[in-house]
Amino acid sequence: MKAIFMGTPQFAVNSLDTLISKGVDVGLVITRTDKKQGRNMKIEMPPVKKRALELGLEVYQPEDIKSQEAIDKIRQINPDIIIVTAYGEILPTEILNMPKYGCINVHASLLPKYRGASPINTCLLNGDNITGITTMYMNEELDSGDIILKDELEISLDDDYVSLTEKLAKLSEKTLGNIINMLNMSMDLPRLQQNHQNATYCTLITKEMGHIDYSKSADEIINTIRGLNSFSIYNDTNFKIFKAKKLEDKSSDKVGMIVKCDENELVVTTATKDISLLQVQMAGKKKMMIEDFLRGNKLEKGVIFK
Repeated sequence: MKAIFMGTPQFAVNSLDTLISKGVDVGLVITRTDKKQGRNMKIEMPPVKKRALELGLEVYQPEDIKSQEAIDKIRQINPDIIIVTAYGEILPTEILNMPKYGCINVHASLLPKYRGASPINTCLLNGDNITGITTMYMNEELDSGDIILKDELEISLDDDYVSLTEKLAKLSEKTLGNIINMLNMSMDLPRLQQNHQNATYCTLITKEMGHIDYSKSADEIINTIRGLNSFSIYNDTNFKIFKAKKLEDKSSDKVGMIVKCDENELVVTTATKDISLLQVQMAGKKKMMIEDFLRGNKLEKGVIFK
């Protein structure tokens, strides 16, 4: 079975590795173009491209997947199947209709819940307990194709975007692997139409969404910290927050105020309960657990985070 794989971020690498481990002939890997990354804006390859080159696979990075050049390139490969995991673009009908087994998408939610580009962030922001992987036949609309297989995953209270992404990437190996096993045994794949009335959609994630609003509840703030690159402003300085926990106390009516700052604990008020910050990073410094941070940095009690 000859396949084309399409994907871009680290999450998609597990799908590519699954195809290789199952003996699929990956004739081409398509990924997004190299981008400037980081503080120094250095040009970086997408993780899928790095992995494909390590595996000795041909890589193609079209500026526009809908272009005639891209369509002709895919037609030359003549794939039996196209597997797509977090590629980042909707495919044109001409490509969707090429492979005899169709174009199959590996999506990080339990569809029809959380269609779109940020399902992992969104389930954490909403405080969900369950998520999972859905594989589906792709069509011309966003994440609305018929479902093939699903696998569920329980979300731990300790999970954040990084840990949950890793868990779902690992789970995707099982879900996609089962599809390849079925195809190798000439089995018909399941096909279940989505209930479109139950569909929900993810919003695009912006940097400002991670700016913590302390007038919200402690639970909402902690979910923001779990799901996004979260930050506050301390005396005009960017202050990143990676982990926090809710306390039982409510210390002040002034939300965002630092009400405790000693050698072991940094506590801030919210609209409901106080929260204790557990892992932070001041601009220009390393990410640290709070005990290490407070050894070398003294924040002033009574200051309000903006």
